[in-house]
Amino acid sequence: QKSKSVFHIHVNVLKNYTVLKKRIIMAKGISSHSLKVLSWNIDGRDEEDIQDRTESVCDFIAANQPDVVYLQEVVSKTMGIIGSKLDSSYEGYTAFSPPAYYYPAILVRKSTIQVQGSLECLNFPHSCMGRHLLQLPVKFSDLGVQLMTSHLESMKDYGRERKDQLRSAFEIMTKLQASKICIFGGDLNLRDNEVRNVGLPKKTVDVWEACGSVEEEKYTWDVSANDNLNWPYGNKPKLRFDRVYLSPSDGKLRPKSFSLVGKERLPRCGRFPSDHWGLWMEFGVETQ
Repeated sequence: QKSKSVFHIHVNVLKNYTVLKKRIIMAKGISSHSLKVLSWNIDGRDEEDIQDRTESVCDFIAANQPDVVYLQEVVSKTMGIIGSKLDSSYEGYTAFSPPAYYYPAILVRKSTIQVQGSLECLNFPHSCMGRHLLQLPVKFSDLGVQLMTSHLESMKDYGRERKDQLRSAFEIMTKLQASKICIFGGDLNLRDNEVRNVGLPKKTVDVWEACGSVEEEKYTWDVSANDNLNWPYGNKPKLRFDRVYLSPSDGKLRPKSFSLVGKERLPRCGRFPSDHWGLWMEFGVETQ
């Protein structure tokens, strides 16, 4: 199924914004010309402080100017905030008619990303949560790149469906390896054993692992450090739900840095931008 909904953001550049502090993990240096990618579940389902929290995500994007942004748990209200706050250099894509009221989105920076075709939306046929995969073919620095994001099935009991969804995405990446680079990621709700059961395709890398598997940057959903959910139970889980995969691993785009962002409380509401940390990545372009 092909579906496309494009929002053009036409507002002035923000002149005052708070830059969220980030820590960068270096993998033998960053190319002077790198692809910057942000992936973030912005928790639009939580209506508390939604204006303040979403604006802070927009401020981070405006300040750091990623080339590609993967967002999950976008809702109509947060989409409106994104449209009113972000600079006109971004173009956004969502499913034409999302099967659930919260959904993923792709933002691309017009000055660095050339869109090469229509957005494709693959609805996962057995999802009971309206989950789907977005794909957008683009060019960056003369490299053909397939942008892919999704919010895979949630909760432990839905592991079988989640693995089927992951397998579908990996199959697409494998088919495209010979012709273009694929970057697939988002809030994938994955557990390590599920990835092992599905199996990582050849020439495919987990970007966090490729940048050194640094423990301090591992857990993207960490109730012990992030209290946005008001977790009522004694246990404080922390999991690496959000992941990004690159294929082929021996291509001209190489992972160079990985860090978690959104770890500072917002001054007005005292909460974090989301119950998930954001993932900030830079990919170096190989010149040879």
